Amino acid sequence: MKKHRIFIALLLIVAVLFAWNARLFWIQVAAARSFTERGIDLVGNSVIQREQGIVLDSGRGDFYDRHGVSLTGNELKVLTVYPIREDDTPSAVERRRAELANVARILKIPTEAWSAFVQGLRTPQMWSQNGHPVDLTEEQAKKVEAMGLTQVRVMTYKQRYEPSQTASQVLGYISQNPDRVTRQYTDQFHKGELQLTSKIGNAGLEKTFEPWLQGIGPTSVSLFMDAGKHAVGGLDVRTIRPDSPYYPLKVVTTLDKPLQETIEARMDQLGIAEGSVVVLDVNNADAIAMASRPAFDPEHIDLAQGSWSNRAVKAVAPGSIFKTVTAAAALEEKVVKPDDVFDCEGELGQYGFTCWKKEGHGHITLEEGFAQSCNIVFAKVAELVGGEKLEKYARKLGLDTQVGWTDEVPGQAAFHQVDGEEKGQIYHSEALKKDEGALIQTAIGQRDVLVSPLQAANLIVTLLHQGKVLSPRLVQEIRFQNDRLYQSFPSKRLDTIEERAIQPATAKELLTFMGDVVDHGTGKALKAAKWSLAGKSGTAQISLKGGKPGENHWFIGYGPTEKPRYAVAVLVQNVPEGQRNKSIALFQGVMDALAAAEGRVK
Repeated sequence: MKKHRIFIALLLIVAVLFAWNARLFWIQVAAARSFTERGIDLVGNSVIQREQGIVLDSGRGDFYDRHGVSLTGNELKVLTVYPIREDDTPSAVERRRAELANVARILKIPTEAWSAFVQGLRTPQMWSQNGHPVDLTEEQAKKVEAMGLTQVRVMTYKQRYEPSQTASQVLGYISQNPDRVTRQYTDQFHKGELQLTSKIGNAGLEKTFEPWLQGIGPTSVSLFMDAGKHAVGGLDVRTIRPDSPYYPLKVVTTLDKPLQETIEARMDQLGIAEGSVVVLDVNNADAIAMASRPAFDPEHIDLAQGSWSNRAVKAVAPGSIFKTVTAAAALEEKVVKPDDVFDCEGELGQYGFTCWKKEGHGHITLEEGFAQSCNIVFAKVAELVGGEKLEKYARKLGLDTQVGWTDEVPGQAAFHQVDGEEKGQIYHSEALKKDEGALIQTAIGQRDVLVSPLQAANLIVTLLHQGKVLSPRLVQEIRFQNDRLYQSFPSKRLDTIEERAIQPATAKELLTFMGDVVDHGTGKALKAAKWSLAGKSGTAQISLKGGKPGENHWFIGYGPTEKPRYAVAVLVQNVPEGQRNKSIALFQGVMDALAAAEGRVK
């Protein structure tokens, strides 16, 4: 009887163990199926657990200038360093110490700093200084490679941005943005193509061209180690990269890199803390250069300080450059002729409105009033035009609207190339159009008027195209990695504006006015430029932080006048009142750089 009970107990134990094993088997199969369905390779991951790697190239597409010169993705020779443990015998320790000293000597850095870096490693890293990977010379790379070290390897690293990145405000930056990943790229997130930690474009062209810039996978280098962080024999260092002749894509901009660098350097030489320059090709309104100050380091972004802001597309008070619009409205409506005479005594008493020339200009024509930037002339002209007509022509000429390239492209109904572009403003409210005091202030680009440098440069292009408003591009095409065309963005007119904003005769008259400005008006200092130039100056009264009086200094124009090639708008922004006006010097510097690039002078 006792044996019978023991036998039954054993059967129960065997049954329980069998059921338990069956359950474990089912869990393993189900889990494996689940991981497989979600694209998770368990065998691969078991290898990854032994793998310590560094991403050498994110696989993201790069930007190029109009001549095919790279704006991002500079390739560097770098040191990748791995936290390997080796034996601790006295001879091995001495050997490693000598190797480290030799590497430090090749790199020309203190041995102590290099040793501390290597010994403090917990994960693989690149040797960096000031937050940027160190680019080795060819000689340094050869010497380190010749040492044959396991722990230190020379690799090619694709650096997204340079320490002093050209056109940094135009290109923008990439960073983590979990909210946008889940909201804007939902499908890719659910497919596992993007993670919450993925870096995506969050400003500038990086943001607007994000769908095309996403690659098909990174290039990484890995060193396989065991649990004790010893190198696994036979595996060593392995480079893993996507194999595709088509990706990543190349985004070809309209910018000219050497010219962009020259203009940025000129802004820095003049000590311009805040401002921008826009250079447009007058043939098609392509942005050849778009510089903005202050610049910023896209690798180290301080969003709390508002470090990214492309001032070339931000609308600010334009001052007297807006007199171009007032003159256009008056000539189109035929309420005044270029040789009509006005009387400037220095002020209009009923509004406390004054001219910059306190004693007044005396008897002066509209044309001469433009050259001398007489406030009284344009106040009286605006009274003849009226508030609604003034706003109408401002809009027709591409102000109070976004002018950057917008159109339908595959997958995007209304694709806008220019990130953060502001449309500007003429009046703050409808009632002000009928307010005479507001009208005369508006006529000279004060009160509520806001214009961006991009709009201002495009206004010049509109005049040179006899009243046709074009839409500036920043990107002309996208190409596959093998240079086959993927997508083009043809130059075009601004869709929101009719065929012509103004008549050709009016545009021609205004261009003549601009010639007078340089010949004997407020821009006569530009007669010293390498090219013959024409344009319009502007000084806007503004309030700085703390309520202190300040100014925006502008100059917009074109050159050479005989055969116009470029339209330029320069803005020196938020200048304390009474400080030297640098806008004309900057305008000349830009035009001289363009003349040098063209290889021809007047």
